[in-house]
Amino acid sequence: MKAIMGTSSSESFFTTGDADASACFSELTPIASHGYSELVKAKRYGRWWLLKGLKEAYRDDGIYQALLKKEYDILCQMQHPMVVAAFSFEEVAGLGRCIVMEWIEGQTLKEWLKLPHPRSERRRMADMLMEALDYVHCQQTEHRDLKPSNVMVSGRFIKLIDFGLSDTHSHAILKADCGTEGYRAPDGPSDIYSLGVILSELRLGVFSRSAIRRCLAPREHRWRNVSELQKALHRSWRWPRLAAFFFLTACLLAVVIAGSLHYTTRRTQNQMQTMEATLTDSLRSTRVASEQTADSLQQRIAELEALQNAQELQEQQRQAMITRIQKSIDREVRKCGIVNVLETAGTRMAVGIRLAQAEQRLQQHIEQQVSQLAPSDRFSVMVQMQEYLKRTYTDRWEQRYNALPLY
Repeated sequence: MKAIMGTSSSESFFTTGDADASACFSELTPIASHGYSELVKAKRYGRWWLLKGLKEAYRDDGIYQALLKKEYDILCQMQHPMVVAAFSFEEVAGLGRCIVMEWIEGQTLKEWLKLPHPRSERRRMADMLMEALDYVHCQQTEHRDLKPSNVMVSGRFIKLIDFGLSDTHSHAILKADCGTEGYRAPDGPSDIYSLGVILSELRLGVFSRSAIRRCLAPREHRWRNVSELQKALHRSWRWPRLAAFFFLTACLLAVVIAGSLHYTTRRTQNQMQTMEATLTDSLRSTRVASEQTADSLQQRIAELEALQNAQELQEQQRQAMITRIQKSIDREVRKCGIVNVLETAGTRMAVGIRLAQAEQRLQQHIEQQVSQLAPSDRFSVMVQMQEYLKRTYTDRWEQRYNALPLY
Protein backbone atom coordinates (compact mmCIF):
# COMPACT_ATOMS: atom_id res chain seq x y z
CA MET A 1 0.00 0.00 0.00
CA LYS A 2 2.95 2.32 0.59
CA ALA A 3 3.67 2.67 -3.14
CA ILE A 4 0.07 3.66 -3.81
CA MET A 5 -0.11 6.17 -0.91
CA GLY A 6 3.29 7.70 -1.55
CA THR A 7 1.78 11.10 -2.47
CA SER A 8 -1.22 13.07 -1.29
CA SER A 9 -2.73 12.97 -4.79
CA SER A 10 -2.88 9.17 -4.88
CA GLU A 11 -4.72 9.25 -1.53
CA SER A 12 -7.74 10.42 -3.51
CA PHE A 13 -8.18 6.84 -4.78
CA PHE A 14 -9.61 6.02 -1.32
CA THR A 15 -11.05 9.30 0.10
CA THR A 16 -12.29 12.51 -1.41
CA GLY A 17 -12.50 15.96 0.12
CA ASP A 18 -12.35 16.19 3.93
CA ALA A 19 -14.26 12.99 4.58
CA ASP A 20 -14.03 11.68 8.15
CA ALA A 21 -11.14 9.18 8.24
CA SER A 22 -11.55 8.08 11.87
CA ALA A 23 -13.56 5.05 10.82
CA CYS A 24 -10.52 3.84 8.92
CA PHE A 25 -8.23 3.95 11.99
CA SER A 26 -8.25 1.48 14.86
CA GLU A 27 -6.23 0.66 17.97
CA LEU A 28 -5.38 4.32 18.62
CA THR A 29 -2.58 4.55 21.21
CA PRO A 30 -1.39 7.97 22.49
CA ILE A 31 2.37 8.56 22.60
CA ALA A 32 4.04 10.90 25.08
CA SER A 33 5.05 14.17 23.39
CA HIS A 34 6.20 17.66 24.30
CA GLY A 35 5.09 21.05 23.01
CA TYR A 36 1.90 21.64 21.08
CA SER A 37 1.86 18.39 19.07
CA GLU A 38 -0.13 15.28 19.92
CA LEU A 39 1.16 11.91 18.66
CA VAL A 40 -1.04 8.80 18.27
CA LYS A 41 -0.15 5.34 16.96
CA ALA A 42 -3.00 3.88 14.90
CA LYS A 43 -3.71 1.03 12.48
CA ARG A 44 -5.29 1.27 9.04
CA TYR A 45 -5.14 -0.94 5.93
CA GLY A 46 -3.44 -3.63 8.02
CA ARG A 47 -0.40 -1.52 8.94
CA TRP A 48 0.61 0.94 11.63
CA TRP A 49 0.64 4.72 11.13
CA LEU A 50 1.65 7.73 13.19
CA LEU A 51 -0.93 10.52 13.51
CA LYS A 52 0.46 13.94 14.39
CA GLY A 53 -2.06 16.59 15.38
CA LEU A 54 -2.51 19.43 17.85
CA LYS A 55 -3.20 19.07 21.55
CA GLU A 56 -6.70 20.12 22.51
CA ALA A 57 -5.54 23.47 23.91
CA TYR A 58 -4.05 24.47 20.53
CA ARG A 59 -6.55 23.00 18.02
CA ASP A 60 -8.53 26.20 17.53
CA ASP A 61 -5.46 28.44 17.31
CA GLY A 62 -4.89 29.55 13.71
CA ILE A 63 -1.13 29.94 14.18
CA TYR A 64 -0.64 26.36 15.36
CA GLN A 65 -2.96 25.07 12.63
CA ALA A 66 -0.78 26.88 10.09
CA LEU A 67 2.38 25.38 11.65
CA LEU A 68 0.96 21.86 11.36
CA LYS A 69 -0.09 22.47 7.73
CA LYS A 70 3.37 23.92 6.99
CA GLU A 71 5.03 20.77 8.34
CA TYR A 72 2.83 18.60 6.12
CA ASP A 73 3.52 20.75 3.03
CA ILE A 74 7.25 20.33 3.61
CA LEU A 75 7.14 16.60 4.39
CA CYS A 76 4.89 15.61 1.49
CA GLN A 77 7.59 16.79 -0.95
CA MET A 78 10.27 14.62 0.68
CA GLN A 79 10.85 11.24 -1.01
CA HIS A 80 13.96 9.71 0.51
CA PRO A 81 14.42 6.37 2.33
CA MET A 82 16.12 8.16 5.24
CA VAL A 83 13.48 10.88 5.72
CA VAL A 84 10.14 10.10 7.40
CA ALA A 85 7.31 9.88 4.85
CA ALA A 86 4.03 11.80 5.20
CA PHE A 87 1.07 10.39 3.25
CA SER A 88 -1.90 12.66 3.87
CA PHE A 89 -3.44 15.48 5.92
CA GLU A 90 -6.79 14.28 7.26
CA GLU A 91 -9.55 15.09 9.73
CA VAL A 92 -9.59 12.44 12.48
CA ALA A 93 -12.44 12.29 14.98
CA GLY A 94 -11.28 13.30 18.44
CA LEU A 95 -7.92 14.53 17.15
CA GLY A 96 -8.79 17.16 14.54
CA ARG A 97 -6.57 17.71 11.50
CA CYS A 98 -3.64 15.26 11.55
CA ILE A 99 -0.60 14.43 9.45
CA VAL A 100 -0.67 10.71 8.57
CA MET A 101 2.95 9.46 8.60
CA GLU A 102 4.67 6.11 8.41
CA TRP A 103 5.24 4.32 11.72
CA ILE A 104 8.95 3.68 12.38
CA GLU A 105 9.98 0.77 14.58
CA GLY A 106 13.26 1.34 16.41
CA GLN A 107 14.94 3.73 18.80
CA THR A 108 16.20 7.29 18.65
CA LEU A 109 19.84 8.03 17.96
CA LYS A 110 20.02 9.45 21.49
CA GLU A 111 19.12 6.03 22.91
CA TRP A 112 21.39 4.28 20.39
CA LEU A 113 24.38 6.35 21.54
CA LYS A 114 23.97 5.09 25.12
CA LEU A 115 25.09 1.62 23.99
CA PRO A 116 28.62 0.67 22.89
CA HIS A 117 29.11 0.43 19.12
CA PRO A 118 32.24 -0.09 16.97
CA ARG A 119 33.67 2.99 15.29
CA SER A 120 32.83 1.62 11.84
CA GLU A 121 29.14 1.46 12.81
CA ARG A 122 29.19 4.99 14.25
CA ARG A 123 30.78 6.27 11.03
CA ARG A 124 28.09 4.49 9.01
CA MET A 125 25.39 6.23 11.05
CA ALA A 126 27.12 9.59 10.52
CA ASP A 127 27.33 8.96 6.77
CA MET A 128 23.59 8.17 6.52
CA LEU A 129 22.69 11.22 8.60
CA MET A 130 24.76 13.49 6.33
CA GLU A 131 23.18 11.94 3.25
CA ALA A 132 19.65 12.52 4.61
CA LEU A 133 20.38 16.12 5.64
CA ASP A 134 22.04 16.87 2.30
CA TYR A 135 18.86 15.68 0.54
CA VAL A 136 16.70 17.92 2.78
CA HIS A 137 18.91 20.92 1.99
CA CYS A 138 18.71 20.13 -1.73
CA GLN A 139 14.92 20.55 -1.35
CA GLN A 140 15.60 24.14 -0.18
CA THR A 141 14.55 23.17 3.36
CA GLU A 142 16.20 23.76 6.75
CA HIS A 143 15.34 21.27 9.53
CA ARG A 144 16.18 23.80 12.31
CA ASP A 145 15.85 21.28 15.17
CA LEU A 146 18.47 18.66 14.34
CA LYS A 147 19.37 16.54 17.38
CA PRO A 148 19.78 12.82 18.24
CA SER A 149 16.19 12.52 19.53
CA ASN A 150 14.94 13.59 16.07
CA VAL A 151 16.82 10.77 14.33
CA MET A 152 15.32 7.27 14.42
CA VAL A 153 17.51 4.16 14.14
CA SER A 154 15.52 1.34 12.56
CA GLY A 155 17.62 -1.78 12.06
CA ARG A 156 20.73 -0.75 10.14
CA PHE A 157 19.20 2.44 8.76
CA ILE A 158 18.21 5.87 10.08
CA LYS A 159 15.29 8.18 9.39
CA LEU A 160 15.19 11.93 9.97
CA ILE A 161 11.95 12.91 11.77
CA ASP A 162 10.11 15.88 13.34
CA PHE A 163 9.99 18.70 10.81
CA GLY A 164 7.77 20.82 13.08
CA LEU A 165 10.29 23.67 13.15
CA SER A 166 11.59 23.27 9.59
CA ASP A 167 11.41 26.14 7.15
CA THR A 168 11.67 27.02 3.46
CA HIS A 169 11.84 30.32 1.57
CA SER A 170 8.29 29.77 0.30
CA HIS A 171 6.70 29.91 3.79
CA ALA A 172 6.12 33.10 5.73
CA ILE A 173 5.24 31.61 9.13
CA LEU A 174 7.70 30.74 11.95
CA LYS A 175 10.74 32.73 10.87
CA ALA A 176 11.94 33.37 14.44
CA ASP A 177 14.98 31.66 15.97
CA CYS A 178 14.31 28.17 17.26
CA GLY A 179 16.09 24.94 18.14
CA THR A 180 17.16 22.89 21.15
CA GLU A 181 19.65 24.08 23.73
CA GLY A 182 23.03 22.47 23.14
CA TYR A 183 22.37 21.88 19.44
CA ARG A 184 21.34 25.41 18.41
CA ALA A 185 24.13 27.65 17.10
CA PRO A 186 24.86 30.80 19.15
CA ASP A 187 24.24 32.94 16.03
CA GLY A 188 20.86 31.39 15.19
CA PRO A 189 19.50 28.11 13.75
CA SER A 190 22.05 26.25 11.64
CA ASP A 191 21.73 22.62 10.56
CA ILE A 192 25.50 22.47 9.90
CA TYR A 193 26.22 23.52 13.50
CA SER A 194 23.70 21.02 14.92
CA LEU A 195 25.15 18.29 12.70
CA GLY A 196 28.64 19.10 14.05
CA VAL A 197 27.42 18.61 17.63
CA ILE A 198 25.89 15.23 16.75
CA LEU A 199 29.07 14.13 14.92
CA SER A 200 31.07 15.04 18.05
CA GLU A 201 28.80 12.78 20.12
CA LEU A 202 29.32 9.93 17.64
CA ARG A 203 33.10 9.97 18.41
CA LEU A 204 34.30 9.37 14.85
CA GLY A 205 38.04 9.49 15.65
CA VAL A 206 40.89 11.92 16.11
CA PHE A 207 41.34 12.62 12.41
CA SER A 208 37.68 13.71 12.09
CA ARG A 209 37.94 16.47 14.70
CA SER A 210 39.24 19.14 12.33
CA ALA A 211 36.26 18.80 9.96
CA ILE A 212 33.81 18.72 12.89
CA ARG A 213 35.35 21.83 14.52
CA ARG A 214 34.67 23.75 11.31
CA CYS A 215 30.96 22.90 11.73
CA LEU A 216 31.03 24.66 15.11
CA ALA A 217 32.96 27.72 13.89
CA PRO A 218 31.30 31.13 13.34
CA ARG A 219 28.79 31.12 10.49
CA GLU A 220 31.10 32.68 7.89
CA HIS A 221 33.74 29.96 8.47
CA ARG A 222 31.45 26.91 8.52
CA TRP A 223 31.06 24.40 5.72
CA ARG A 224 28.92 25.81 2.93
CA ASN A 225 26.96 22.58 2.57
CA VAL A 226 26.75 19.03 3.91
CA SER A 227 28.33 17.54 0.79
CA GLU A 228 31.63 19.35 1.44
CA LEU A 229 31.64 18.16 5.06
CA GLN A 230 30.94 14.57 4.01
CA LYS A 231 33.83 14.55 1.54
CA ALA A 232 36.20 15.99 4.16
CA LEU A 233 35.21 13.30 6.68
CA HIS A 234 35.68 10.53 4.10
CA ARG A 235 39.20 11.82 3.48
CA SER A 236 39.94 11.91 7.20
CA TRP A 237 38.73 8.33 7.61
CA ARG A 238 41.19 7.14 4.93
CA TRP A 239 44.14 9.08 6.36
CA PRO A 240 44.91 6.83 9.44
CA ARG A 241 45.59 3.80 7.26
CA LEU A 242 47.94 5.74 5.00
CA ALA A 243 49.63 7.36 7.99
CA ALA A 244 50.13 3.98 9.66
CA PHE A 245 51.70 2.54 6.52
CA PHE A 246 54.13 5.43 6.08
CA PHE A 247 54.95 5.47 9.81
CA LEU A 248 55.80 1.77 9.88
CA THR A 249 57.88 2.14 6.72
CA ALA A 250 59.76 5.10 8.21
CA CYS A 251 60.35 3.19 11.45
CA LEU A 252 61.71 0.21 9.55
CA LEU A 253 64.09 2.41 7.56
CA ALA A 254 65.12 4.28 10.71
CA VAL A 255 65.92 1.03 12.52
CA VAL A 256 67.98 -0.26 9.61
CA ILE A 257 69.92 3.01 9.20
CA ALA A 258 70.46 3.46 12.94
CA GLY A 259 71.72 -0.10 13.26
CA SER A 260 74.11 0.34 10.36
CA LEU A 261 75.51 3.63 11.72
CA HIS A 262 75.96 2.23 15.21
CA TYR A 263 77.65 -0.83 13.83
CA THR A 264 80.14 1.14 11.70
CA THR A 265 81.05 3.66 14.47
CA ARG A 266 82.04 0.89 16.90
CA ARG A 267 84.39 -0.81 14.50
CA THR A 268 87.96 0.17 13.97
CA GLN A 269 89.70 0.41 10.69
CA ASN A 270 91.29 -2.99 11.37
CA GLN A 271 87.80 -4.58 11.27
CA MET A 272 86.71 -2.91 8.00
CA GLN A 273 86.59 -6.16 6.07
CA THR A 274 84.31 -7.77 8.69
CA MET A 275 82.10 -4.68 8.71
CA GLU A 276 81.70 -4.81 4.93
CA ALA A 277 80.61 -8.43 5.09
CA THR A 278 78.12 -7.63 7.82
CA LEU A 279 76.77 -4.67 5.88
CA THR A 280 76.32 -6.92 2.85
CA ASP A 281 74.27 -9.34 4.96
CA SER A 282 72.18 -6.45 6.25
CA LEU A 283 71.46 -5.23 2.72
CA ARG A 284 70.56 -8.75 1.67
CA SER A 285 68.09 -9.00 4.58
CA THR A 286 66.59 -5.66 3.62
CA ARG A 287 66.14 -6.85 0.03
CA VAL A 288 64.44 -10.04 1.24
CA ALA A 289 62.13 -7.97 3.46
CA SER A 290 61.34 -5.70 0.53
CA GLU A 291 60.54 -8.69 -1.68
CA GLN A 292 58.27 -10.09 1.04
CA THR A 293 56.54 -6.74 1.32
CA ALA A 294 56.07 -6.65 -2.46
CA ASP A 295 54.62 -10.17 -2.39
CA SER A 296 52.24 -9.14 0.39
CA LEU A 297 51.10 -6.10 -1.59
CA GLN A 298 50.54 -8.20 -4.72
CA GLN A 299 48.50 -10.67 -2.68
CA ARG A 300 46.42 -7.82 -1.27
CA ILE A 301 45.84 -6.41 -4.75
CA ALA A 302 44.70 -9.84 -5.92
CA GLU A 303 42.29 -10.07 -2.97
CA LEU A 304 40.87 -6.62 -3.77
CA GLU A 305 40.39 -7.60 -7.43
CA ALA A 306 38.61 -10.78 -6.36
CA LEU A 307 36.39 -8.79 -4.02
CA GLN A 308 35.57 -6.32 -6.82
CA ASN A 309 34.69 -9.20 -9.16
CA ALA A 310 32.46 -10.71 -6.48
CA GLN A 311 30.71 -7.38 -5.96
CA GLU A 312 30.18 -6.97 -9.72
CA LEU A 313 28.72 -10.48 -9.91
CA GLN A 314 26.45 -9.74 -6.96
CA GLU A 315 25.26 -6.54 -8.63
CA GLN A 316 24.56 -8.42 -11.88
CA GLN A 317 22.52 -10.99 -9.94
CA ARG A 318 20.66 -8.20 -8.17
CA GLN A 319 19.83 -6.49 -11.46
CA ALA A 320 18.63 -9.83 -12.83
CA MET A 321 16.33 -10.20 -9.79
CA ILE A 322 14.98 -6.69 -10.30
CA THR A 323 14.29 -7.41 -14.00
CA ARG A 324 12.53 -10.66 -13.07
CA ILE A 325 10.31 -8.92 -10.52
CA GLN A 326 9.48 -6.13 -12.99
CA LYS A 327 8.39 -8.72 -15.56
CA SER A 328 6.26 -10.44 -12.92
CA ILE A 329 4.63 -7.07 -12.14
CA ASP A 330 3.88 -6.61 -15.85
CA ARG A 331 2.28 -10.05 -15.97
CA GLU A 332 0.24 -9.31 -12.86
CA VAL A 333 -0.99 -6.06 -14.41
CA ARG A 334 -2.17 -7.95 -17.49
CA LYS A 335 -3.89 -10.55 -15.28
CA CYS A 336 -5.87 -8.00 -13.26
CA GLY A 337 -7.15 -6.37 -16.48
CA ILE A 338 -7.28 -2.89 -14.99
CA VAL A 339 -6.08 -1.33 -18.27
CA ASN A 340 -9.17 -2.59 -20.08
CA VAL A 341 -11.37 -1.40 -17.21
CA LEU A 342 -9.93 2.12 -17.42
CA GLU A 343 -10.28 2.25 -21.21
CA THR A 344 -13.90 1.07 -21.25
CA ALA A 345 -15.20 2.66 -18.04
CA GLY A 346 -17.33 5.73 -18.41
CA THR A 347 -17.30 7.15 -14.86
CA ARG A 348 -15.20 7.12 -11.72
CA MET A 349 -17.93 5.28 -9.83
CA ALA A 350 -17.58 2.37 -12.24
CA VAL A 351 -13.87 1.99 -11.89
CA GLY A 352 -12.84 3.39 -8.48
CA ILE A 353 -13.17 0.16 -6.45
CA ARG A 354 -11.60 -1.99 -9.19
CA LEU A 355 -8.66 0.42 -9.38
CA ALA A 356 -8.05 0.34 -5.63
CA GLN A 357 -8.26 -3.50 -5.58
CA ALA A 358 -5.83 -3.76 -8.46
CA GLU A 359 -3.31 -1.50 -6.81
CA GLN A 360 -3.60 -3.40 -3.52
CA ARG A 361 -3.13 -6.69 -5.38
CA LEU A 362 -0.02 -5.35 -7.15
CA GLN A 363 1.45 -4.11 -3.86
CA GLN A 364 0.89 -7.53 -2.26
CA HIS A 365 2.49 -9.16 -5.28
CA ILE A 366 5.58 -6.93 -4.91
CA GLU A 367 5.86 -7.72 -1.18
CA GLN A 368 5.55 -11.44 -1.93
CA GLN A 369 8.28 -11.28 -4.59
CA VAL A 370 10.63 -9.19 -2.44
CA SER A 371 10.18 -11.48 0.60
CA GLN A 372 11.94 -14.22 -1.40
CA LEU A 373 15.12 -12.12 -1.62
CA ALA A 374 17.99 -11.98 0.81
CA PRO A 375 17.23 -9.68 3.79
CA SER A 376 20.06 -7.33 2.78
CA ASP A 377 18.44 -6.71 -0.64
CA ARG A 378 14.78 -6.43 0.39
CA PHE A 379 14.68 -2.76 1.36
CA SER A 380 16.43 -1.33 -1.70
CA VAL A 381 14.59 -3.66 -4.12
CA MET A 382 11.24 -2.82 -2.46
CA VAL A 383 11.88 0.90 -2.99
CA GLN A 384 12.87 0.36 -6.65
CA MET A 385 9.84 -1.82 -7.36
CA GLN A 386 7.48 0.71 -5.77
CA GLU A 387 9.01 3.46 -7.89
CA TYR A 388 8.72 1.24 -11.00
CA LEU A 389 5.03 0.52 -10.25
CA LYS A 390 4.28 4.20 -9.68
CA ARG A 391 6.25 5.44 -12.70
CA THR A 392 5.03 2.78 -15.13
CA TYR A 393 1.42 2.23 -14.09
CA THR A 394 -0.17 4.05 -11.14
CA ASP A 395 0.68 7.58 -12.34
CA ARG A 396 -0.82 6.79 -15.75
CA TRP A 397 -3.89 5.13 -14.15
CA GLU A 398 -4.37 8.15 -11.92
CA GLN A 399 -4.36 10.49 -14.93
CA ARG A 400 -6.92 8.31 -16.71
CA TYR A 401 -9.03 8.06 -13.51
CA ASN A 402 -9.03 11.83 -12.95
CA ALA A 403 -10.04 12.37 -16.58
CA LEU A 404 -13.25 10.33 -16.07
CA PRO A 405 -16.49 12.08 -15.02
CA LEU A 406 -17.66 11.32 -11.49
CA TYR A 407 -21.04 9.90 -12.55
